[in-house]
Amino acid sequence: MSSTRPTPGSTPPPARCPARARAVPLYRDARRPDHARLWEELRARFGAVAPVEITPGVPGWLLLGYHENLDVLRDPSRFSADPGRSLGAGPSWGGVLAVEGERHRRLRAPIVEGLAAAGGRRLSSGIRRLAGKLVDGFAAEGHADLIASYAAPLPAMVLNLLFGLGDEYGELLAALTSARDDGDAATAERAAADVRRYVAALVERRRADPGDDFVSRLLAHPAGLADGEAAAELLLLLNAGLEPTTHLIGNALRLLLTGSETAEAYRGAALPAVDFLDYVMWVDPPLQTLAGRYPTHDVRIGGVEIKEGEPLFLGFAPAHADPATRRGGRGDVDAFAGNRAHLMWGAGPHGCPAQALACEITLTAIDVLLDRLDGLALERGAGELRWRASLSVHGLVRLPVRFAAEPGPAAETRPVREKGARRVLPASQRRPRARGARYGAPGGAGDAAPGEPVRHVRAKTPRRLRATGARYGAPARQEARPADPLESLLARWGRDGRA
Repeated sequence: MSSTRPTPGSTPPPARCPARARAVPLYRDARRPDHARLWEELRARFGAVAPVEITPGVPGWLLLGYHENLDVLRDPSRFSADPGRSLGAGPSWGGVLAVEGERHRRLRAPIVEGLAAAGGRRLSSGIRRLAGKLVDGFAAEGHADLIASYAAPLPAMVLNLLFGLGDEYGELLAALTSARDDGDAATAERAAADVRRYVAALVERRRADPGDDFVSRLLAHPAGLADGEAAAELLLLLNAGLEPTTHLIGNALRLLLTGSETAEAYRGAALPAVDFLDYVMWVDPPLQTLAGRYPTHDVRIGGVEIKEGEPLFLGFAPAHADPATRRGGRGDVDAFAGNRAHLMWGAGPHGCPAQALACEITLTAIDVLLDRLDGLALERGAGELRWRASLSVHGLVRLPVRFAAEPGPAAETRPVREKGARRVLPASQRRPRARGARYGAPGGAGDAAPGEPVRHVRAKTPRRLRATGARYGAPARQEARPADPLESLLARWGRDGRA
């Protein structure tokens, strides 16, 4: 097969010169609130494939058509994920997403098998417990930002649970990834470095003390991953998995809070939960674009001649809006619910290995929230919600909601004492009797029986402690143990998640 299919119903534009000549500086449109309109403008101007610059100085081709994206994803022999094939500095996620062939299979197998072994009832109950714990943190307030307080920390805490660490490390990881993704430049840089330290320290700990957890299985796999390889795969799991899952939760909640018919069908079980999630991934996919693929030789895609090594940018959101695949409007739930042909999880050998985990986290997060909070509604009109300024991730900056506040713990009540009545405390709460020489300490005046002479006893001076040290033969002081890197991160970022 020498070329991909053009978008049906459209006239392919004539072959064009390489991307740099007419590249649209797409990075300038990152802050546009209407990315859906941006994709349609590009489609109307260029067809199924558009020459763009994702970042300054990095030209490439953005795939807008559904079939063009699908064919590139499915054919690694013609479209490699290896950035080494790029003509220039090709963008890439790195790790298992940036290699092909036997090396790709070796790195991917431990992840796929480790995630499969981690599933089950134990994981489900753990996700529900963590979701409930987060709701506990704001249920009594009557209002919350569901992104910062719920959707963002939950995926990080669940992954930390898979890693076999305590909840305090999950809160640390959530704080680190939040600061990395949303903090100012200096904080984000420091947090990114500490996320790398987190995974390196985690691998070191599990190598020395393996257990029944995902990281231990990764290290014990027959593929024989070195510590650096294992740390790179864990970092990729955090980098590629957390934000999309956060905004899958956020986008799903927004649709339930703004679409009354959709919410009614979901709550009434007329719309199965997994089918609703497919609907979300068609109309509000948390991933819009993704780098990258590189042609292994000159190819023609959607009527466009593309040279070997020119970067291709996958366009999931544009592909989902392709008229060739749309059977209904954006609000037509029946047209998309249960349709699993979306590209959210990718396709081909590089398809997402954690899709089942992301779905379970999302559906559990929704169920716990809806079951727990009565009267859940948007705090402000949906038109005022702001989207992140990103061409890659599609998600809200905030999702402010209000609900009926849960009563806090009952305050301790004490019986009212009548005026003038003597208060009698239990023996365990009474003030200890004053002691010492002036108050009749043992051996002093206070212990003499009536009529007996008072015997004064001189207090003994404490003996001087025997000198210790090398010259006196005292045991040598043991060397201090090196600080545990994970404990050091906890101390550095504090329990409130601030460095």
